[in-house]
Amino acid sequence: MIQEALTNAAKHAPGAPVTVEHAQNESGTTVDITNGRPRHRAGPAGSGTGLIGLRAGVTALGGSFEAGPHGEGYRVSANIPTRKTAGPDTATPGALFTSARRLAHRRVGVAFGAAAAVGAVLIGGAFAWYAYTKTHAVLTPTAYVALKIGTPLEETVPRLPDRTISDPPVDRAPTPPPPGTDCRYYRASGELFVPVDHFRLCFDKDDRHELLEKSVIPRPGTTDQVQEQRREWAR
Repeated sequence: MIQEALTNAAKHAPGAPVTVEHAQNESGTTVDITNGRPRHRAGPAGSGTGLIGLRAGVTALGGSFEAGPHGEGYRVSANIPTRKTAGPDTATPGALFTSARRLAHRRVGVAFGAAAAVGAVLIGGAFAWYAYTKTHAVLTPTAYVALKIGTPLEETVPRLPDRTISDPPVDRAPTPPPPGTDCRYYRASGELFVPVDHFRLCFDKDDRHELLEKSVIPRPGTTDQVQEQRREWAR
């Protein structure tokens, strides 16, 4: 414990005076390591596992452990009670202390591993939802061409995908939506993470909700490419 505390003092309070007090009697051993104000710039912050390991080792021996600011510096204190040996196979306090520190480090590693696993699950879930929303909002070019202007919405819905696009590229639309219409947007392809063309279907807002306008919103590209794709869909 003294070695760990001195290492921390040299790292986080370079140049500071350090006092080590040690007392031992029949009830146990008390150790206090106190450093003053650092005289030089401190090193980078550590992971904190060193103090965790110290606390685990001391408490595993039935002792008490404290660490925190003290005056202008920092103090680490521990009281370790005397242990009565029961035979030659009984572990020594030093062995128990080392074992407890290793256990504490393993627990910290497991905690970080669990956090990483949770993050991976969240990322995987987000990707799955992204893929679902994109692939279930695809209106194929063949189905788009088959839609006729003037068809009521109730007759058109069975030919449409389950979902619509929540973030349509309205800024690339060749013309603004007709006034007094309710427009729906669909992807022309189920490809992910690449620009794709979109279809816009605009229905009027009267009782029949007829299809008044349908148009293609091209993906970023040249005009010639867009015109060629439109000719392919028309054929």
